[in-house]
Amino acid sequence: TSAIPDDNPEILAAKKNNIKILKRAEMLAYLMKNKKTIAVAGTHGKTTTTAMLAAIMKKAGTDPAVMVGGFLEEIGGNIFDGSGKFFITEADESDGSFLYFDPKVLLLTNLELDHPDFYKDLNEFKSIFKRFANKNDKKAVVLYNRDDNKLNNLFRKRNNTKTFSINRKSDFLVKNINHKNGTSNFELHYNNTSIELELNVPGEYNIYNSAAAASTALILGIDKNEIKKALKEFSGVSRRFELRGKILNGTVDIVDDYAHHPTEIKSLLKAVKNMDYKRITAVFQPHRYSRTERFFEEFAESFKDADFVYLTDIFSASEKSIKDVSIKELEEAIEFKSETECRYLADFDKITQELKTNLTAGEIIITIGAGDVNIICEKMLKY
Repeated sequence: TSAIPDDNPEILAAKKNNIKILKRAEMLAYLMKNKKTIAVAGTHGKTTTTAMLAAIMKKAGTDPAVMVGGFLEEIGGNIFDGSGKFFITEADESDGSFLYFDPKVLLLTNLELDHPDFYKDLNEFKSIFKRFANKNDKKAVVLYNRDDNKLNNLFRKRNNTKTFSINRKSDFLVKNINHKNGTSNFELHYNNTSIELELNVPGEYNIYNSAAAASTALILGIDKNEIKKALKEFSGVSRRFELRGKILNGTVDIVDDYAHHPTEIKSLLKAVKNMDYKRITAVFQPHRYSRTERFFEEFAESFKDADFVYLTDIFSASEKSIKDVSIKELEEAIEFKSETECRYLADFDKITQELKTNLTAGEIIITIGAGDVNIICEKMLKY
C-alpha cells in the first residue's frame, strides 16, 4: 500500500532479489477476476456498509468472498474466501489504486475531499471517482447516495444507475425513521413495495449505510426477509462505535471509533448526543499532518456535542511532520469553535489517570481516531 515507504527493508530486499511487488488493490483485482465483484467506495462509511452487505449475503447463503477494513464477527476476521460467485470488497480511494478493480456493482456512499496528501483538490478527487465508475465501459451498475450533491452532479445523467436516499425521490427511499437510545428502525421503499428494517447500531449515518447495503442486496435479488434478519443481528465492526467495556459498576461505557475526518466526528458525536448519556468525554488523536492541516477549521468545529475533549498528538501514519501544524492551536480552536472544554495531553497514561479521577456515572468515554488512541480503552478497562 502507499502507506509503506520505498525504503521499507522488505521492499528493498524484494527489489534486490527481483521478487515481484504488487499493490494491494492489484492483488485483490487478481483474486476477483473470476467473481462478480461488488465494490463499496466513498469517503465515509465504506467499512460498515461493506460489512453489512457481507452479513446479508452470508445470511442469504451466497457464500461470498469478502474483504473489509475491520474485524467482522460474521466472517471471523476481515477477509473470507467464500466459494460463491460474489466478491464483496471495500474500494479504497486513498491513492487511486481502486482503479485496478472491475466491479459489476459499484456502491458509492458519499463523496467529500479527503487524503490531501494524494489529491490536490476536490476536482481531482471527484475525477478519480468518475473514472472508477466509468472504466468498465459504463456497464457496471452504479448505486449512489442521491442526498450527496457531489455524487448526484457526477452521476445523475449516467445510464445504468440506481439511487438511495433519505431526503430525495430515489429508487430506494428511506421513510419513517425512529431512533431510540442507539437503535433505530425505518422503512425502505422500492418498486411500489417496502421492507421494514431494524438496526442495533446508532446514528443517522448507519441508516445510510444499512440502506445502501440493503439496496445493493435487493438489486442482486436477495430475499428481503434475509436482509431484515441480517441487519437486525448486525452488531458492528471493530473500531466503529465499538463498545470495549464498562467500568464504575457498569455505569460508564468505554467506546472506540475510527472516525478521523471532521464530518465523521460530527456524525458520531451527534449520534451519541441522542443517546442517554449524562456526559460525553472524547479523546481525539488527529490522523496525519496533511489531513490536520487541510481540515484544521473543520476539526475545530467538530466537537460541539462533546462535554469535554482530550486532544493528543498527531498519529503521523508515516508522514513527515509539518511544522506549521500546531496541536496547541488546535486545542484553542476547538475550545473557541466547538464551545467545549479541550485539554491537550500527549501522554496516554496521564490522560487515562485524569479520566479515571473524573469519572461520572452515566458517562461515555469515546476514543476517536485512526491511530493507536484505542490503547486508552485498554488502559481504562484496567480500572
